[in-house]
Amino acid sequence: MMRITFHEKSTGCGHERIYTGCDGSGKARYLLNDGSLYENRSCVLKDGVFQFDGYSTWFEEAGENRRPQGDFTLSLFLAPQEYSDEGDGLWCCLDRAERKGFGVLLHKHGRVAVCFGSGKELFSFSSIRCHAVKYAWNLITVIFRKEAGWCDLYINGTLSNRKQFPRHMALEWPRRKALLGKSSEGSGTPDAFGVFCGLMREAVLADGCLSDSEARAQALRYDCGKDTGPLVLDRASYREDAQRPQFHLIPPGKWMNEPHAPLWYEGNYHIFYQANPHAPSWNHIQWGHMISPDMIRWKDLPLALETQEDGPDPDGCWSGSALLGRDGVPRIYYTAGNNRKFPNQAVAMAVPVPGDVQLKRWEKRPQPVQEQTEGWMGEFRDPFVWLEQETYFMLVGTGDENNGGGNAVLYSSPDGIDWISHGFILDYDYEKNKEAGHVWELPVLLPLRNESGEVCCHILLFCACQIENDRVETYYFLGHWDSEKRTFRKLHEKAMLLDLGNGTFTGPSGFVTPDGRSVIFSIAQGKRPHEEELRAGWAHNGGLPMELFIREGELHIRPVREVLTLRGKKLLELENMTPREANGYLENIRGNRFLLELVTDQEESGMETCCKGQLVRTFYHRTKGRFTAEDEKGNCLSKYRGREDDVKGKDAQQEVRWEYYLDHSMIEACLNEQKLMTLRNYTEGTERLIRLAETKGRLIRLALWEMEAAY
Repeated sequence: MMRITFHEKSTGCGHERIYTGCDGSGKARYLLNDGSLYENRSCVLKDGVFQFDGYSTWFEEAGENRRPQGDFTLSLFLAPQEYSDEGDGLWCCLDRAERKGFGVLLHKHGRVAVCFGSGKELFSFSSIRCHAVKYAWNLITVIFRKEAGWCDLYINGTLSNRKQFPRHMALEWPRRKALLGKSSEGSGTPDAFGVFCGLMREAVLADGCLSDSEARAQALRYDCGKDTGPLVLDRASYREDAQRPQFHLIPPGKWMNEPHAPLWYEGNYHIFYQANPHAPSWNHIQWGHMISPDMIRWKDLPLALETQEDGPDPDGCWSGSALLGRDGVPRIYYTAGNNRKFPNQAVAMAVPVPGDVQLKRWEKRPQPVQEQTEGWMGEFRDPFVWLEQETYFMLVGTGDENNGGGNAVLYSSPDGIDWISHGFILDYDYEKNKEAGHVWELPVLLPLRNESGEVCCHILLFCACQIENDRVETYYFLGHWDSEKRTFRKLHEKAMLLDLGNGTFTGPSGFVTPDGRSVIFSIAQGKRPHEEELRAGWAHNGGLPMELFIREGELHIRPVREVLTLRGKKLLELENMTPREANGYLENIRGNRFLLELVTDQEESGMETCCKGQLVRTFYHRTKGRFTAEDEKGNCLSKYRGREDDVKGKDAQQEVRWEYYLDHSMIEACLNEQKLMTLRNYTEGTERLIRLAETKGRLIRLALWEMEAAY
């Protein structure tokens, strides 16, 4: 018998820790895989329990271990934390292509799969009568009965399923290492999947077969079913990461898609986001959750929504929105993924458990509140719901069979449960808006106020997808919304861009704050290869929350004023000098978190962020109205479609105002509160330098602050 438990020891220099899986004699049988590929890996071993992180930690067989040739029993005592769609290896020495070996894997919703091969034939089966339980300890026992010709799978002492095979059939073992906590079919590089996410205390591989009574009795010796609760990711793992933003909305680790469903409730802001707490990759999406007093300083809360096999969302809890119902109780409306149906996307709803002021626990309605009946069938997602004059309204993104482009279906309801369709919200010419895509995601309709605080029009935002030869972008139409007639009358024919960063700013969501501001959140796309995201252990973050308003009849955008509370030490304040003179002062200041404000009347002005020869330059030509960006090689980083993307002032002599936020790999440049440019600036160095483009003329004023971390 080989009983593997987990240990750690220091190397001779005392700076490196080695994690081993040792048998009962103390001999190391498994070693933790090489961590040099993973920049921010954190290994946790406590009280003999190892925490597998879902993407970078697994144990590889050390040396030659004997393979079972006859009857054997494999037992694993573990507590799953998250699942993946593909399945994760628990103990695996398997080659499906050669039909050799043996492997036990964990699939979503706790299904346990067993696969084995004789070299001629491959057999597989999965748990049926019971499954592994998330956030709890489970004993998984697999009994291979060579002489009897069947393989039994027990979970917590219950026979869950059995697979028959030819009696006396021997397993053929592949020439590869056995792995604990990972599928052995991957390459072992950061692009490989199948890593277990959860806790493991021991693995026992023994010759011979347990009887049914022995298998049931074995489970009684373990704390089967004991609750572990969800593990909390440690933000400290990323403290030295020069690329990871620290004052932008960002999850504690791993993967996020767009933040969504902003909500004010009982003195706090809430934001939710598309999360994969398993690994830094898109897979098996849940709803992450954060809470804040000011939309800037966020605190992590447990997952708000998780997929349920017997719920409306077995294959994903995708984007949506939140609001306070007429009764003052918060509601979440979200896209429920269910691949057993077509269309596989519907609108589902959840409400918080009564008395939960921080909204940590939510209860779902068992059935969707709206299924798709129009639009491109199979494209129906991201409900945006609001309450107006005692009526609930909802937009759901889809495609428009009338013109071939994207659109959103408009619904109304007296109670937010039973909905009436009013068709598509917008009538527009797709030939003039082909870059707006064949499908719209994340539609948002918000009121816009002018200088007097009056609502003067509305903005219809959406994220374009299914676009030929172009990037996903956030577009908008301004128009007049009539809640009585259920109509939106657009004010211009061409969809406009809020952000000119060429697809970095996407995934809009929005709400109206208690003081009447229309605020939107976005995802700042990571824009780096997936392999780099896996190595770093995180992918994507939110942009700064932005306020939208009307000034002098035109749309304006600016970061919410709360972000200024993160200003730390003022590093520099200059007046009436040339850019070259200003750069003499800036040259001595380096860091990763800054706010630079510039006021100038120059014809041309710009900012540069640079480190170790890598550079991102933003540039504005006032007369031409061109707002652009490029890298150190002159490659264009920004987007420009034509005159509709110009940024022009009312007066050729008026001042040009820049707000330039640098947060590690994030750049957000806000120009005249008219256009935003969101960019990425990854670097091989650890600190960055900001300087001005050395153009003709003199600046009026420059101020530079350090920005504090928000976490």
